[in-house]
Amino acid sequence: MELRMCPSCQQSVLDDDVKECPFCGAAMDGSSGPTTPVKPAARKTEAIAAKTKPTAKAEEPVQKKDDDPFAVKPKAPRKVIKLQRKPTAKVNHRVVCPMCDTNGFGTEAVAGKEVKCPNPKCLMPIFTAPELEVVEPEEPKKPLITPVRIFSLVAVLVMAGIGIFFYINLPPAPTPDPGPGPIVNNGNNNIDQVDPEKNDPVNPDVPPTKPPIDVKAFEQTIFQSSIDSALQRSDNRSKPYCRQLNAEAYIANGDLANALEQLEAFDALEMGLNYFKITPLSNIGWAHLKKGDTAAANKSADEALTFSSKLPQKGAEAVRHAVALGSLLVALERYEDARTLLETREDVQDVAQSAARIAIVIESGTFALDESYDWLPKVRWTSPLSFATAYSAAIRGYSTQTAAFIKAVKDPMRKSECLAAYAAAQANLAIQSGVAFQTDQLPEIEGITTEDQNRALAQVLQSLKKDAASEKLSTQIATAMASWEIPPAAVIPPFRSIYDGDYQYGSIKHRAAAHAQLLLARYYALAGEKAKAWEHIEKSLNYTATMGPTQAAADALVKEVDQNRATIQSRLANELNIEEDIRKRTAFNRYRTNANSIATEAQNRIDLESQIYDVTLDWGLSDQYFQAFQADLKSPRTDNFQMIVENTLSTDLLYSLRQSANETAVKEFLAAWPSAADGKSRLESRMEINRLVDAGNIAQVRDLMKRIDLSLHDPLIELRYACRIAEQQNSEVTLDWIAGMNSIADQEVAYRFSGVKMTRRGEIDPFWNATLKRNLSATDKCSRNLGLIEGLNSTDVYKQKVEEPQSGKKKP
Repeated sequence: MELRMCPSCQQSVLDDDVKECPFCGAAMDGSSGPTTPVKPAARKTEAIAAKTKPTAKAEEPVQKKDDDPFAVKPKAPRKVIKLQRKPTAKVNHRVVCPMCDTNGFGTEAVAGKEVKCPNPKCLMPIFTAPELEVVEPEEPKKPLITPVRIFSLVAVLVMAGIGIFFYINLPPAPTPDPGPGPIVNNGNNNIDQVDPEKNDPVNPDVPPTKPPIDVKAFEQTIFQSSIDSALQRSDNRSKPYCRQLNAEAYIANGDLANALEQLEAFDALEMGLNYFKITPLSNIGWAHLKKGDTAAANKSADEALTFSSKLPQKGAEAVRHAVALGSLLVALERYEDARTLLETREDVQDVAQSAARIAIVIESGTFALDESYDWLPKVRWTSPLSFATAYSAAIRGYSTQTAAFIKAVKDPMRKSECLAAYAAAQANLAIQSGVAFQTDQLPEIEGITTEDQNRALAQVLQSLKKDAASEKLSTQIATAMASWEIPPAAVIPPFRSIYDGDYQYGSIKHRAAAHAQLLLARYYALAGEKAKAWEHIEKSLNYTATMGPTQAAADALVKEVDQNRATIQSRLANELNIEEDIRKRTAFNRYRTNANSIATEAQNRIDLESQIYDVTLDWGLSDQYFQAFQADLKSPRTDNFQMIVENTLSTDLLYSLRQSANETAVKEFLAAWPSAADGKSRLESRMEINRLVDAGNIAQVRDLMKRIDLSLHDPLIELRYACRIAEQQNSEVTLDWIAGMNSIADQEVAYRFSGVKMTRRGEIDPFWNATLKRNLSATDKCSRNLGLIEGLNSTDVYKQKVEEPQSGKKKP
């Protein structure tokens, strides 16, 4: 296509209908010349100048904006602030993406500016951060004392003085006439008799009864709050978690249809967290199983299993979802699915131990976290998920299936711990039913040793009160233990064995024996038989001594490897007959790796032994502990005893001796260990905190907890206190404690557990009203609401009683 050309300036013109040239103004038909004169001479002069000066850069012709029809104003580059995924100490201002609801973090300076969502999959990542809420400064308070107020006060006093003067000078009032006499009962019993002392309407002898709560209306209010909170964008830690909690609440209330609607909302979020559906689907499976619909229960379990592939391997959420689904699979006799789900997520760390305990009290329906320490002492399990799953399935009444699951477990240690969980569940079921526990209730399982069997029976003792039956069982266990052989303590292996890795510490048999001895010691200690208790403590330590060398020996080995590399490498070269330098270095690295693994085993041993000595003080065995200390001074022991006293327990032991009023022991201990008087006892702080918690003095508890890190003693310590306070104190005190908790996750669990406990106490209305005054987050509200619904469906407190008319009285 050819373009029209201006006859004057020879420029190409795009528009076919234009009559004048847009460049020079000349008529396109040639009838008139250009309105803007053309200067060819200037161009020629510029060309000549350009030729005479080749080194100078020619200036580009500048065209006016008004004369250029193609001129488009370029957009200035935008400065977009990218938000961070996680908050830091300085970057902690939360900004929620309006597109994908992802939380991002920046400084407060990003308010009102364009920011970029940290989610790489966000469809519209650029948005403007909301402005900060401006808090208007309060108006300065006027002074209380002003001239006007002073004048008014003086005037009031003067007028009062005048009134009093005239009142005093009034003449005496005349004596009033006597009134009518008292009403005399003429024998007409139809007149209601009133006892002014018992039925005074102004000061009643008994407080008026609270009006009954409309449970159905209350439930609707709770569910509406849950739905609104799940849709809330600001101050919402996790929308998927809100949906999970809401689904669980509907299931607890028997409304599976609405529960499924909540689960369908996950798909709209598109956050890759569909494994949050596992627990609700497992609960739906339990609901079907309760009705006898095994096919529907299996269908729910299948759907939950499809999401388990995305379930993390570690973390509290992984534990709780795995236990919820695992116990359902056991009840459905799908043992291999349960075993595979659990074994890949077993962990001995505190997070798994704590999450497993929480899962146990949830799955059992008791929510009694603090009371769980009465029957499940704080001792670390090697397979906490399997233990919690076996207990949860057995406590629901599926004992036969649980026994079959234990037989399907392949790992001997895991099998032993599952048997202990089974035994604990049977003991608690017997107590709930008011019947005696029978030792023949434990199933015969291939691969279970006598140590495993007696460890399970010792676990049963923790649930039983001291009576003839429990004494008989303890004697039976002690008799069996008396025949066990005491193994030799572990030592550092020979030089060549370290290189070859030819060593093994702590057999499964010895670990079970150590735990069984410790459980029996606890039973005797709480029963007041402290000498027997310490005897079994010492026996337990004999078995823990097989789990690794002493800490001192392991430290010496590691120090030797670090300081004498050349000597060790040369010795390895001679023994292995190697000459190449690279092979020498490889041999040394292997030796060092094995030495470090030995040091790890030694650390695990001393950690376990420190925990054992720590709980002995809680069990009131300070005098026996001190006697062991005295014996160590006369004849030093070769184990970790002295190091444990020095590093962790000297102040606790001193406090225990003072509490037992053993002044002689206190003086002797301070003479041998004067530094113990300078430290702060964690045991003393725990005891003082327990006293303050029982008294509801939250402020002093917080002050004490700042001075000492009680989480080293128990990671669930704040959640335990929350449960205890909810059992003993009012709603305001409970909520004050929860608001000050450090862990957000534990805080949410506390709202749930306290909701259950307050509801079962009959305090649902004041608890609900108290929470409305608090600034609860969306997840906090959903957690609270789940607890309230679970409480309402597990108590008869709010059922209205129908009063029958008494004989001799007419029904109104």
